[in-house]
Amino acid sequence: MRSRLALCALLSLIPILALPTVDAASQERPAMLTFRVRVPEYTPPDARLYIAGNLPALGPWDPGKVELGRIDEGVYAITLVLPVDTELRFKFTRGTWESVEKGARFEEIADRTHVVVGDETVHIEVANWRDFAAGPARDTITGDVEILNDVAATRLGNSRPVIVLLPPGYREETERRYPVLYMHDGQNLFDASTSFIGAEWGVDEAANRLIEEGQIEPLIIVGIYNTSNRAYEYTPVADSSRGEGGGAELYADFIINDLKPFIDENYRTKPDRANTGVMGSSLGGICSLYLGWEHRDVFSRIGAMSTSYGFANQDIVRRIKARAPASGTRIWIDMGTAEGGDRNGDGVSDMIELHRAVRDTLVGHGMKLGRDLRYVEDEGAVHNEHAWASRFPRALAFLFPKR
Repeated sequence: MRSRLALCALLSLIPILALPTVDAASQERPAMLTFRVRVPEYTPPDARLYIAGNLPALGPWDPGKVELGRIDEGVYAITLVLPVDTELRFKFTRGTWESVEKGARFEEIADRTHVVVGDETVHIEVANWRDFAAGPARDTITGDVEILNDVAATRLGNSRPVIVLLPPGYREETERRYPVLYMHDGQNLFDASTSFIGAEWGVDEAANRLIEEGQIEPLIIVGIYNTSNRAYEYTPVADSSRGEGGGAELYADFIINDLKPFIDENYRTKPDRANTGVMGSSLGGICSLYLGWEHRDVFSRIGAMSTSYGFANQDIVRRIKARAPASGTRIWIDMGTAEGGDRNGDGVSDMIELHRAVRDTLVGHGMKLGRDLRYVEDEGAVHNEHAWASRFPRALAFLFPKR
């Protein structure tokens, strides 16, 4: 009797999270999946542990929302109730991405994955935490990089860091000038220690490798950090259902009238439209397309990854339909097939359907696939930095091919 009571007391400490299940009449019963997680010995004794993952009930990807229960010294657990064959991608944190788990040498690790096969307990050991990295800050920036702090955006009334990646040979070839690619969400591009989910795009490594291999023309890449007003700055109109958005024109003014003149004055750029590009993902995809359409005299190379086409009742889709891109525009658009739901029940996600509609519109405007438009459906890819990092080298090679 005592052991049974002890077991009941232990189970009462483990959170049980019920996710949407399948129809019990037509499918097998949901499974109970328990994660039992051991943390590093140096973890503070009062630490709280969280799981963040790809399912809506796991945040999604909110580092401090879904908490595990502490069942023993240094051991936590959570039980999930979900259908067999559910595919999970997840990481553990102590409540923030600054305290996300790391590898044995404090290196970045890929998302953990697990496919539900039935009732089971999975034992996991966290090797390290990001905020306990010994010694100086462990960044992952490579190449010739300059960081500009507190770059002012006059009309937005704020400022932010901007990171500038210079191509190999920039210091030696003092007469040479270079195209420029402006990228949003700058803190996610070069350095895992500053990125949103501890995963960077690897822009510096990819660009330097492609340049050295002769696959792309040498270029300067400018990473613009976002702010707490990201949704406002990256979208041209407000989304009434979300209660945010509408500041993209002010953000455009910042890039065109504050940042770009500074970059052109202080670095050896080719400032003309033909040599100026813009790229971003998600809401940053909206912003990139908006800049390419509404400021076509400035930008000719547009990269839009996993664009949130549905924002503000598909405002950006209507803008694309309303008029063709300017002559000489080069566009990369992509989307993962695992992004978004499937409201129509036809096996195709809502996001992919919108993505295909945008492709068809651009082709209807006269763009030719493979020549000035590259369209990608990334099979099984989800909406996060890992997916964008994997596609970035191809996007860069298409937008700035070696001539």
